[in-house]
This record gives sequence, C-alpha cells and structure tokens, in this order.
Amino acid sequence: MKKYITALFFITGLISCNNRGASLANAGADTTSAVHKTVTTTPIPATSIFNVTDTFQTQNKKDFVLASLSGKPTVVAMIFTNCGYACPRLTSDMKNIAGKLKDRDKVNFMLVSFDTERDNPDQLQWFAKKMGLGADWILLHGSESSVRTLSVLLNVQFEKDAEGNFSHSNLITVLDKNGVLVFQKEGLEGDYAEMVGKIEGLR
Repeated sequence: MKKYITALFFITGLISCNNRGASLANAGADTTSAVHKTVTTTPIPATSIFNVTDTFQTQNKKDFVLASLSGKPTVVAMIFTNCGYACPRLTSDMKNIAGKLKDRDKVNFMLVSFDTERDNPDQLQWFAKKMGLGADWILLHGSESSVRTLSVLLNVQFEKDAEGNFSHSNLITVLDKNGVLVFQKEGLEGDYAEMVGKIEGLR
C-alpha cells in the first residue's frame, strides 16, 4: 500500500478504465457468427478519489466504495469522533453549508474518520446522532492504508499522538461528480458563501 501512496504523489498519469465486450447473436444470419459490441466507460481522472477502490464501512455497517458517490458533487471532511473541539465544529460547518443549498438532495455529504481503531460503525452512528446528522449523511470507517491514501488525495494531513488522538488539517472539500477536488477551505466557523456558490455551480 505504501507503493500505492507514493505513486499518488509522483504519478499524475494514472487512469483507470473498464472496457468490456458484449457478444450478441446476429439474428437472421449464420448462427456461427456473432456481432461483438465493445462498451467503453469514461476513464476516471487521475486525481479522482474514485481511484481508491478499497471497501469502507458506513455508520450503518454497509460496505461502501467511493465510486458510489459518482453523479453528484460531494462535500467531505476527515475527522475523528473523540475530538474535543475541531471535529464537531467542522461537522457543524458542513451542516450549515447543507442548510444553505437549494437542492440538498443533489449533493453528497461525507465524513471519513482518521481513527481506524476506535471509530467503528457503531461509534460513527453515535456521532451522527450526537451531531443531528440526517440519514443521508455518509460516515465512513476504513483501513489505515485506505484512510491514508484518501487523505493524500484530499490534501489532508493528520498525525496520531501517544494518546491515540490526532492533530490534523481542518479542511472542508468540494468534489465534482467525478470525485475530483474542485474547491477547498479551512474550516471552523468560516464564511462559506463562496463554497455554496461552487457547489451550486456543479449541479
């Protein structure tokens, strides 16, 4: 996984695509022949978080891959639930942003935990209830390597201390429908008018 993270820093040409061929019988012709049709999907941009193909778990204990966010803009932050101040404030900021949107249901809101040991789905569900987050919010638990890889793509720095807590960037990120970072702002009670405008412009 370390090699994969290093590649994210130094290789900008990484493109993932999925080509598949479908063979259809040629009606009215010789049954030994077939018409082959190749369907080509749009390549995932090199900077998209959808390149992280690992499986996470939601607060509802459901398996989740980041590509599931495709088709909608996404507002995302990285937190840990035992955080005493910054993470609850960051989450409240995201709630404020959601409240300012005209069509909230057309935007994904997601929190990803740094704390891969303590922030299991049950703990994430507790945090969601504590913060008054709706059922449409996505809270994710992942492996250490998956979380670290995602943090690289989101430009989020974090470091675990001796007590198991984290010092970290307080960033709120806006991704387009292809999972590519388009706007980012330092959190904690800022003015989010520009961010709301960016989100509205993506839909």
